[in-house]
Amino acid sequence: MAHQIYLTKGVILKQKDFGEADRLFWIYTEKFGMIMVSAKGIRLEKAKLRGNLGLFSFGEYAIISSKDFWKLVDAREMFPPRMNYSLKVFAKIAGLIIRMIKGEEKNKELWTQLKILFLKLFKENVEKKDLKDLETKSMAAILKTLGYMDEVPISQSGLILAINRAIKESML
Repeated sequence: MAHQIYLTKGVILKQKDFGEADRLFWIYTEKFGMIMVSAKGIRLEKAKLRGNLGLFSFGEYAIISSKDFWKLVDAREMFPPRMNYSLKVFAKIAGLIIRMIKGEEKNKELWTQLKILFLKLFKENVEKKDLKDLETKSMAAILKTLGYMDEVPISQSGLILAINRAIKESML
């Protein structure tokens, strides 16, 4: 039985090893939103896709839908994250998204925000002093997009209070 292969861009937000050589990936995708993808044998040294599936990498993924979850059949890393101080900020944002999104649901606005944040952090040269501000504004925008915040305060202290309140009230 032939399966439909779907191509989509996405960002790997989380990974978890299972079995002897397999790995699960949580990828926020342009076409499907948050999906969990299985990659069989990916941890073997001979695995052809191994180099294209780094944590927090932006890429193009070929996936098929199986009975329980998605299976990865091909991947092409387009923009690997740079190992610098920006990585910590992106890891926090990725953790927030993983925590706040339950199930698959396409969200074009969230995809756009995530893509812009990724490119700002890893393609442009954001100065270290501006990272905290970018992190706070990104978290607030994501929470607003997901419906956890009504208004985004202008002041930095108001923004932090609103983010903390939204996370606390979500009970996630």
